[in-house]
Amino acid sequence: MSFNSNSTSNNNNNNNNNNFFETSASIHDTTDQQLNTQQQQQQDGSEGAQHHPLNLPHDNEQHAGMTEIELKDFTNLRSSSGSVGSSAGGGGGSSGQLSKSSSMVQIKDQLDEQDTQIPLYYSMTKEKQRKKILKLRSKLKNKFKNKDGTTTTTSTAISPQSPKGFTPNNNKKKKKQGDEPVEVSNDHMIPLEELSTKFSTNLNLDDLKYSMGITSKDAEERLERDGPNALTPKKPVPKWVKFLLQFLSLFPLMLEIGGILSFVAYGVDKESGSDNLYLGIILWAVVLFTTIFTFLQESKSAHVMDGFKKLAPTSTKVVRDSHLIEINSEKLVVGDVIHIRAGDRIPADIRIIYSHHLKVDNASLTGESEPQSRTAECTDENAFETSNLAFYGTMAVDGDCVGVVIATGNQTTIGKIARLATHTKPLPTPLKTEIEQFIRIITIVSISLGLILLVVGFATKVKWILVIIYCISVVVAQVPEGLLPTITVLLTLTATRMSKKNVLVKNLLAVETFGSTSTIASDKTGTLTQNIMTVVHLWYDGAVYSCDAISPNNYMNKESKTFKELFKIAALCSRTVFDRSDPNWDSTPIQQRNTIGDASESALLKFCEQVENVEGYRRHYPKIFEIPFNSVNKWQLSVHIDESNGNIFLLIKGAPERIVKMCTTIMSDGESIPISDGHMENFQQSYELLAGKGERALGMAMINLDPKVFHKDYVFDVDEKNFPTEGFTFVGLTTLMDPPRPSVPGAIEDCKKAGVRVMMVTGDHPLTAQSIARQIGIIQGETLNDVAKNEGIDVLDVDFSKAGGIVIPGSRLDDLTDEHWNKILALKQIVFARTSPEQKLIIVSECQKRGEIVAVTGDGVNDSPALKKADLGCAMGITGSEVAKEAAAIVLLDDNFSSIVSGIEEGRMIFDKLKKSITYTLSSNVPELTPFLCFFLLKLPAALSGILILCIDLGTDLVPVISYSYEYPETDLMNRKPRNIKTDKLVSFKLAIFSYVWLGFVQCAAGFFNFFMMFRTHGISASDLFYTSSDYFMDGAADFMGYTAGQQMSMLKEAQSAYFIAVIITRMGAALSCKTRTLSLFQHGFKNMVFNCGLISMLGVGLIIVHVPGIQDFFGATAVSYKFWLYPIPFAVFLVIVNEIRLYIVRRDPTGLVARYTYW
Repeated sequence: MSFNSNSTSNNNNNNNNNNFFETSASIHDTTDQQLNTQQQQQQDGSEGAQHHPLNLPHDNEQHAGMTEIELKDFTNLRSSSGSVGSSAGGGGGSSGQLSKSSSMVQIKDQLDEQDTQIPLYYSMTKEKQRKKILKLRSKLKNKFKNKDGTTTTTSTAISPQSPKGFTPNNNKKKKKQGDEPVEVSNDHMIPLEELSTKFSTNLNLDDLKYSMGITSKDAEERLERDGPNALTPKKPVPKWVKFLLQFLSLFPLMLEIGGILSFVAYGVDKESGSDNLYLGIILWAVVLFTTIFTFLQESKSAHVMDGFKKLAPTSTKVVRDSHLIEINSEKLVVGDVIHIRAGDRIPADIRIIYSHHLKVDNASLTGESEPQSRTAECTDENAFETSNLAFYGTMAVDGDCVGVVIATGNQTTIGKIARLATHTKPLPTPLKTEIEQFIRIITIVSISLGLILLVVGFATKVKWILVIIYCISVVVAQVPEGLLPTITVLLTLTATRMSKKNVLVKNLLAVETFGSTSTIASDKTGTLTQNIMTVVHLWYDGAVYSCDAISPNNYMNKESKTFKELFKIAALCSRTVFDRSDPNWDSTPIQQRNTIGDASESALLKFCEQVENVEGYRRHYPKIFEIPFNSVNKWQLSVHIDESNGNIFLLIKGAPERIVKMCTTIMSDGESIPISDGHMENFQQSYELLAGKGERALGMAMINLDPKVFHKDYVFDVDEKNFPTEGFTFVGLTTLMDPPRPSVPGAIEDCKKAGVRVMMVTGDHPLTAQSIARQIGIIQGETLNDVAKNEGIDVLDVDFSKAGGIVIPGSRLDDLTDEHWNKILALKQIVFARTSPEQKLIIVSECQKRGEIVAVTGDGVNDSPALKKADLGCAMGITGSEVAKEAAAIVLLDDNFSSIVSGIEEGRMIFDKLKKSITYTLSSNVPELTPFLCFFLLKLPAALSGILILCIDLGTDLVPVISYSYEYPETDLMNRKPRNIKTDKLVSFKLAIFSYVWLGFVQCAAGFFNFFMMFRTHGISASDLFYTSSDYFMDGAADFMGYTAGQQMSMLKEAQSAYFIAVIITRMGAALSCKTRTLSLFQHGFKNMVFNCGLISMLGVGLIIVHVPGIQDFFGATAVSYKFWLYPIPFAVFLVIVNEIRLYIVRRDPTGLVARYTYW
């Protein structure tokens, strides 16, 4: 291979580099991402004749510099994963003519050419490869077989009224919608004659561009039968139903039943049961407050279908009755022939029958950041990989085409993804699960205690109304009434704080899930990367230059003469312009401006605009001729005239291996010199280096035309090629990529410190995915794929202890056993590439089956099912599709992946805070329950009334409990491992022991001390009170130790008030004991002013209830001596001192006996 047929001086050099350029010819294909048909390669003459027909992926970010061996094995890899093979000639040959992702003959030929293979990803023996291909063929055949053994073209049933094989839009199925996997038809594989017959449409096989389609009458019949070309929305649940459902949750239901029983007790005995009326009113007030508050704060149900509707175009150009007309896209039917041009959204799934340089943006569907070329040739059995299908909702960004509608509405690929997302049932959050479990336990305990005491009470002489009243009080004592509003307020406050960090919380209970997350499965395009193609490096004058001004590496020299020529080619040899439809386009930052044109040229345009105003620059060098990029030439050419001197020059850019073959000289310091071996070696090394980073390279060359021949009026002819096509001067390279978001590497490092694994799950190619994963830190060091390559075995057969990372393409997921999944998911560095929406669901499910709490981040339509299935779905707010936002529980408003780190910290703080709140709340159950147990079992007068219980739970306790929401983290939460939801429960046995046995009994002891001391002031000892409640201390009771019934009730009210005061004082000590879990109170400090105010409010509320006339009567309390405010203080101090000693021991010996049994 030589650069020029007339150049002999460089033959040796060119021969040395022949292997490099020949084998990388398609790896760095400019903009076009698939191989052309063998016909096109033959038309390309000598440039394509030597090139082996490889199966290449659909993305541009490829590695360069692969050896012939690697490329051949890469062919085998893509073959097994459904990649593009050499296409059949014509407008869709039979499947027999199609290369089935790689035929056995091709594989055999390649293996024969090179016996010793070193695979790029999966090294297989000939026999293994043969078996795999046979297995793939068998799966594909079975996939499209009906029960009778015949082959069907779609995954849906066929209407008997339809033309043969015709797929109606809304046929009834036995299966539930959403149960079937996301499959697409194989209509891209059948010959055009069969396609025409199948859909009863008129295709002009002589000139497909002028196909006539169907008649208006046929269209009306099909529209009536199949329904409109629109996604069927799920019937929304009315808001009033959602509100009423709030009352049926288990926690509110308990309070509602308690309230109803209180009203019943009041109705039975209005004179002695007035407390029950107040109790019922308060319980129902709590229910109404919490349900209304929760209803208003929580996000509405996800209307996934609404998001999909926004993808639909409004009108489409269609051929009906032999006329091209424009109709509402909802009136499209299968068999319609439609015309698409750049800027149009694809209105349905279409089979392309004619294409003129069409490119479509599949980012929202497949995650590929680069536009994909679309032709009329079938290039793969896999519908997602073939080049002759375009999918509903994707965007045509360049060129034009004619296509036949093969699926509409719900039967489109996006329609099936919509059903998959809609019917994917989200799992309850870990917090919701634990709260419900806790409530069930409390419910069973409280109702059981109530029923037992009810039986005991009726078996004694106690008045029946008192039995009912006190049994209700027992139930109320066990129900933590303040917990529901506490949780709601805590989550709401946290969600408000997170919103200030640009994190929108749609589901309040999802906030804590952040802290429990053990795995983040993140999409690549638009989430980890910016979804904006950017110029990142230049190569000229023998050196690689960075285009990032803040980069520590070699920044480009704008004053270099060679750079100026490189700039000239990038700015002028382009068809892309800025979109001026936005009146503020010129004030918008350059990188954020919208453009009209190809993504690669848009990147070059934005790069050039930062150097010099491109529009003004182009005016000095008007374009007089151009040849747009096409998949045959793989280059773009333009001719310009210098208005200052009239000189004409030709610029060309494209695939570097094509461009460099057309050059005989290279530019160095602005001068053209012959290409030497040293130049080529430098070029090759630089090319491989940049390609190894996942960057796409464009070669730039130019030639000054002879003014004697080429003048202003010269007529350039594209067919005759009456202009130079060789002898160019190679100026340099520009490399482009979709760069990672700047904050992502740091965020991933923070996640690792927090014990959270971040794995990439993308629809993009494995090479691109691995390159980005290395740049952002998901993969570090050698992978198991590298080990497999070196050892010459399949990656799944490698000893998994030899490396910490792996890259798995979606095509391998069906082959994975549970043992494989266990091995893969035990790794810390994982990348899943080329995954479909259904495969993303499988990955999430497999993680969840192994006890992982999975957060999924994404922005595209293809991410929405996984977002909904995950324990926590996080969508991007700016670049994210409406579908993704609706399916997710969390929306990152600024698209900042690092916001997830803030979310993890907030989630872990919530778990700590909830533990503190619950520990403190439950500790009141013992002093509230014990008086009633003593009443029934020991016949002591009731030391506490039901109304005073609510005064504690919803009066004195409410502010301190909520104040834990404002606590600062004790230690560096981000250095802890994620909690194990199976062992580290919100309410654990150790927490119950600490709360009930320790805090609860000390409070109970203080309460009874005050209670008995109050009776002692009246000359009644504690022993005198046992076995008295059946006959005394009630209305109408006989005299007791000289005290009348009225005096007995007055003494009891004083004693109950004393008990109430003692509980309040000791609960202040309990609140301080629950303030920290590890640190000393004095280490942690008292910066939380809400907590400080809460302690004061406890005293204030107690004083008001006990000493303010009117209020004390309402709550059944009475004023007591100051001594009864002082007696409980030692108990509170004792709680704090013992707890400080416990915390000191825990800090000194975190694994010791005390820590194991008391650290809650």
